[in-house]
Amino acid sequence: MKRYIMILAACTVLSSLAWAQDGAALYGTKCAGCHGAAGQGKIGPSLQTTSLNQQQIAALLTNGAAGKKAPHTKGIASLTPDQVTTISTYVVSLKK
Repeated sequence: MKRYIMILAACTVLSSLAWAQDGAALYGTKCAGCHGAAGQGKIGPSLQTTSLNQQQIAALLTNGAAGKKAPHTKGIASLTPDQVTTISTYVVSLKK
């Protein structure tokens, strides 16, 4: 039983690391061009200081935001729901 729990714990840790790497890779290809490699802001606003939580970021990526000055007036159609979750989780990890 103890061995089973250790194996389960190891699998959980490894899958979490893979999830984070996927988030960084997706962020790098879809978001970093405007928001900077570390979310520091470039053309787009800084994500390091955003007040949005993970669910709000996911909603923004999916649906866009209202207003002419909103950076994402439409959702990013090329993202799957899993990718939205992965990216939004990664963005939250960038907050300082």
